[in-house]
Amino acid sequence: MKKTILLALMFVSGIALGQDYRSGDTELDASLKIVNTDGNKDLASFKLSLTKTFNVTLPKVEACFKVGMNAGDAFMACQISTIVKRPLEDVISVYKKSKSKGWGAMAKELGIKPGSAEFHALKGKAKDKSKGNSGKSDGNGKSKGNSGNSNGKGKK
Repeated sequence: MKKTILLALMFVSGIALGQDYRSGDTELDASLKIVNTDGNKDLASFKLSLTKTFNVTLPKVEACFKVGMNAGDAFMACQISTIVKRPLEDVISVYKKSKSKGWGAMAKELGIKPGSAEFHALKGKAKDKSKGNSGKSDGNGKSKGNSGNSNGKGKK
């Protein structure tokens, strides 16, 4: 009995650790694994952060989990929805029928081409989230800073 429980726990933890997002980009996949791990530490707070970050209702976020998404998947679904300006339900529908293909194929099906500005925005936002930055996304991935350009005078 103890061996069965131990084997079951090892199997489940192996699935969690071995999550493969198949986005086509190893850096994005690694970021999503971190987002998933961090999100699972306090799933209720993570879900609420998705509602605030992406301006979606909690029932819509819950719908992601009801179709089998984990925290990393739900973040990706919300981010794609924002970037392609389509309802989260559209992304969930694509996920339900194409999840075995991975997020790279699903993003492409939803209009995000590999290597495009939208793909780089997706990758950048996942990287930010994996580092604990959860600022509201505008979906374009472009910096609004001055890139170090300064007149050298400083404040008076």
